Amino acid sequence: FSEAGKSDAPQEPKYDTVMDKLAYHKKGVVVLLSALILIICLSVDLDEQRPLASRGLAVLLIVALWWLTEVLPLTVSSLFPIVLYPLLAVATPGALASKFFGGTSFLFIGGFIIGLAIERWGLHIRIICFVVCNTGKRPEALLAGFMIAVWALSMWISNTATAVCMMPVVHSFLKQLPDEYASFKSAVLLAVGWSASIGGIATPVGTPTNGIFLDQYQVLWPDAPEFPFAKFVFIALPLSVILIFLLWFSISAYFVWLRKEKIVIDTEVFHSMRRELGPMTYEQIVVTIDLVILVLLWFTAAPIGDFSGWKVHVAENLNSGSIGLLVTLPLFIVPCGSQLPKIVKKYL
Repeated sequence: FSEAGKSDAPQEPKYDTVMDKLAYHKKGVVVLLSALILIICLSVDLDEQRPLASRGLAVLLIVALWWLTEVLPLTVSSLFPIVLYPLLAVATPGALASKFFGGTSFLFIGGFIIGLAIERWGLHIRIICFVVCNTGKRPEALLAGFMIAVWALSMWISNTATAVCMMPVVHSFLKQLPDEYASFKSAVLLAVGWSASIGGIATPVGTPTNGIFLDQYQVLWPDAPEFPFAKFVFIALPLSVILIFLLWFSISAYFVWLRKEKIVIDTEVFHSMRRELGPMTYEQIVVTIDLVILVLLWFTAAPIGDFSGWKVHVAENLNSGSIGLLVTLPLFIVPCGSQLPKIVKKYL
């Protein structure tokens, strides 16, 4: 090789510690550890009556390792079992596919579609501005406004997506606070994240773990009807309300009430943001109507007390997933405001 080639070759960086070197070569280290896990598990028989248990444990540990190290995106690492289980003769691809995508998955697809529509047309910003502008200027009241808005939205949108789409609004508010309020800024960020998680437990579409419960319910009681959407909410919502109150109380007590200096807050950023939004747009009205209809249909589909539910009179085979798609798929057909005829625009 020429001297020029040598100078252009990438140089390995200098390491201060052994951990720095391992971090630089993280992918290679994880691959070697995965191979080591596989060799150890295949050489040990955990249960003589279940010879595949050791292989299943190997897959579990390997996937957990790749998740914890985040060498690859979590969504990519989640697909490892589709390859490893058939490769190790633990399960067939067809059996695995039904676990990755079942009937409950369509429930979340409906929730994802309505969530994307809310984010696409900025309805979430309007909601948080409305709530915060009506909570006053006291820091604990403003904190409650943030938490309630995020909590309510995360019932219908993925809790991760709710927190992410709320962050630009939250950062706009936190930027105007002085540096001596650093602890309060951190508390607001934590409150937003935790509120999204707490709101997600209140409805079946709030978080994927609720979908796991619905799947297990169908597995354990295959002859029973679908677990009612309304019944799930009636059970989970009180717990969610208690948790959100305890979270608000604890954060307010520690970061606001026990603080020596008084926190002065200017909510003008939200009022100006609300003025810039103007009146509700045609698209926001359509999405709001669609969301209200969807929630009403979900709640009233199955029997509630003496009410037999509308499914019995319309189509008994419908479930929450098909209802979600029934209401959200038309959003791909309904034209947005710019595509409407001129005569229709005059009345909007």
